[in-house]
Amino acid sequence: MSAYSILRTAIEQKKAVAFTLHDKPQVGSPHALGKGDGVEKVLMYRGVDAHEKRVPAQGQWDCIAVSELSDVKLLADEPFHQGHPDAAQRAGIREIDIEL
Repeated sequence: MSAYSILRTAIEQKKAVAFTLHDKPQVGSPHALGKGDGVEKVLMYRGVDAHEKRVPAQGQWDCIAVSELSDVKLLADEPFHQGHPDAAQRAGIREIDIEL
């Protein structure tokens, strides 16, 4: 299964993913998938979200080229970040394939 397909499934099922970016293992919650500047991109909240009111989220929103991700895997037990990116963060994807 391609990274794009796994990310699409993660969005459909609201599942977090594990992946490698620039040789660093990471966790994230993908929210949109499509193209920006002719490149396949994913809008993702990178980092862990504890989902506890007293614990602030420990991550950031990024629009990443799918080709930069490797070892993408669905995570069954990691919480999915439910937040909403702002318009500036969403601007990296101009042709939306799927989004929450």
